[in-house]
Formats: sequence, structure tokens, C-alpha cells
Amino acid sequence: MAEIDFIRRLRSELKAWISEGIIAPEQEERILARYRVIEEAEEKAGSSKLITVISVMGSILIGIGVILFIAANWSVIPRFGKLAIIFLSLFATYAAGWYLRYEKKNFPKVGASLIFLGTIIFGAGIFLIAQIYNISVHYPNGPLMWGLGVLPLAYLLKFRSILFLALLDLLLWMGMETAFRIEGHDQFFSFVALYLASGLMLWTLGLAHKKLEPVRELSGPYIALGILSVFIPGYAFTFQVDRWRLGSPGLAVFYAVIAAAFVISMIVFLLPGNREKGWIAEAAGLSGLMALVCFWIIPGLFVPQGLSYPYSHEASHSIIANLVYAVMIVGIIVLGYVKRYNIYINIGILFFVLDVIARYFDFFWELLPRSVFFIAGGIMLLAGGIFLEKKRRKVLASFRLEDLA
Repeated sequence: MAEIDFIRRLRSELKAWISEGIIAPEQEERILARYRVIEEAEEKAGSSKLITVISVMGSILIGIGVILFIAANWSVIPRFGKLAIIFLSLFATYAAGWYLRYEKKNFPKVGASLIFLGTIIFGAGIFLIAQIYNISVHYPNGPLMWGLGVLPLAYLLKFRSILFLALLDLLLWMGMETAFRIEGHDQFFSFVALYLASGLMLWTLGLAHKKLEPVRELSGPYIALGILSVFIPGYAFTFQVDRWRLGSPGLAVFYAVIAAAFVISMIVFLLPGNREKGWIAEAAGLSGLMALVCFWIIPGLFVPQGLSYPYSHEASHSIIANLVYAVMIVGIIVLGYVKRYNIYINIGILFFVLDVIARYFDFFWELLPRSVFFIAGGIMLLAGGIFLEKKRRKVLASFRLEDLA
């Protein structure tokens, strides 16, 4: 896979070299001739990315099929049979995946997908066993056990797909547990603030992973989920809200763990050595956002649950939230340009478009006739799409040009 990606990058680089007069066209052909065997194998056998996608989809479908089979025949399958199906499926997928990827080594991607299937069956087994024995438990413990159960496997095998699944399970558990600890009007605001803080923690954990060579390749899921967990809740704060209760005494344990993990991860990220461009701006931005979230959360810890502490200037808080969100969008786009991270740029552009759409509906829905409203909005979006696509191409193209300079 790495060789194919290299050839693709090489092709684009060679075109730039020819246009700048660094090499002649015949030299391009001689250079590419060295890698033609690999490229032909990719064309005839199929893309390795496609193989991965197909294998993962197959694993997911098999997992769903096993679950549906048990559910459809639940009443007629004896208890021993139910347990046998769960454990045999689990061990068979793990064993087959390990054999194909690490022993035989002839189908590594299929083997990886089977191991991922095993983690899905493991999670399903937790809930099915609880149902078999009619175990009355605190139901958020299911995603917690699932996430903690597969998390070590992700680090042992260095599988980002399993790590992504584990982190999603833990985020789901956090939300379910939050529903038990808070009630009433506090829920929405506490949910949003808690996920925003956890997103900052995950983002920083990802940056800390990039500083540690043994786990460097596992930084992606942390950063991706962290960014989404920051920008999605942040988007909710840009709307006018009735109350600004963002903290709850029932979530004090979550706040403490998140704050501790954030501080430790930031310390690791700031250690000398192996620093990327823009690390100071990224660290300052994350720290500033966490400080702002703490400033809004901490007052709620001292107000009894069920009561609100209405602010006298709710409109000013909405304005502040919109300004902060705009700075976040600009910041991540600029940071993506500095660090050569396409994902930063793409996410920044996505939420910029969503923010523009939201503000358009906020400000102009009551002011314009409906037909003019939609026509104007459509023209704005088309024009904005053309503008953003041009800017995105220029930014991505500048990565290569500046590297050549």
C-alpha cells in the first residue's frame, strides 16, 4: 500500500518537475518504468484500499447476520447453544484472522477484517449473555465493557479501526452514563459541554500519541474523533439558547478525569523533540478552548441540580460563542495549511459552510420573502462552493510547490 501511494505522489511530482524544467519528459518515463510492475499489479488485482473496504463491509455484514440469526431463533435455541454460537463465532473469527494475517500472511487485509469482526461479535456477546441470564445491570456498562475490552487489542495489533470502534464505544458510554447523572433541562447543555471537553481531550491525546514512536500510528482516530467532538458541540453553541447551564455536579468525576488526561497529554505533546510546524499555535488554541470551557462549566458545579443560573446577558454569550467558533474555523484551516494536513482543511471548510447556512437562516428567514430567501441562499451556496473549491485547490497545490522551493 505504501508503494502504491508513493507511485501516485511520484506521478504528480514528476509533472511539476517537467513543468518547471527540472527533468525532461523522457526522464519521467524512465523513472516510472522502475515502478510499472507494482502499478500493473494494482490495476489488474484491484486497489488495496478497495480490498480493505470490501473486507470490512463483509465483516460487518457477517456480524449483523450472526446477531440477527440468534435474535430470530432466540426462543428455540437452548442456553448452551446460544453461548456456543457466541463463543465459537468469537474464537473462530479471531483465529482465522490471526492465521491469515500473521501466520499464513497471504491475506493480511482479510485477516485484519476478521479480527475486526471479532471485536463486533465480542460487543454483541456482552449484551446477549446479559439477556440469556436475565442479568439486571446498569445498561451503560455494556458499551463501557465493550470499549475497554477491545482497547488493549487495538494497541497490541496497532489497528486503527479497532481503536476507532473502542473510542466510539467509550463516547457512547459517556453519553448514556450522563443521562443517569443529570436530569431535566440540564441535560442538553451538560451533554454538549461534556462532549466538547472530551473532544479537546481526545485531540490532545492524539497529539501526545504522535510524540511517542511506539503508538504514533494510532494518533489518527484520537485526532479525528477529537476534532469532530469539538466542532459539532461548538456548532450547537452558535445558536441562541435559553439558558447557559453547562456544568452539573453529577458530572464532576467526568470533568476531573478529562481535565487530568488533557493536562498530561498536553505535557507530553510539549516535550522537546519531534515537533511539527504549528505546534505552538495548536497547543495554545487547545489550551485556550479548554480554559474557556472550564470557565463556563465550573459555575454549574456549585448550583444544585435542577436549578438554573440564568445570565443577564444571554445575547452577549451567543455573540461570544459565534466569534469563538469563527476563530476556531479559521484557525483549523490555517493550521491545516501550516501542518500540511488535508483533514484539518476539509473539516474547517465543512463547518464554515454549515455555520454560514445556520447564520443565513437565523438572520434572513424573517426578513426576506420565502422565494427570494431560497433563491438568494442557493446562489450564495453555489458561489461559495466555487470559491471554497478554488481556495482548497490552491492551498493543497501550494503544499507541493512550497516543498519544491
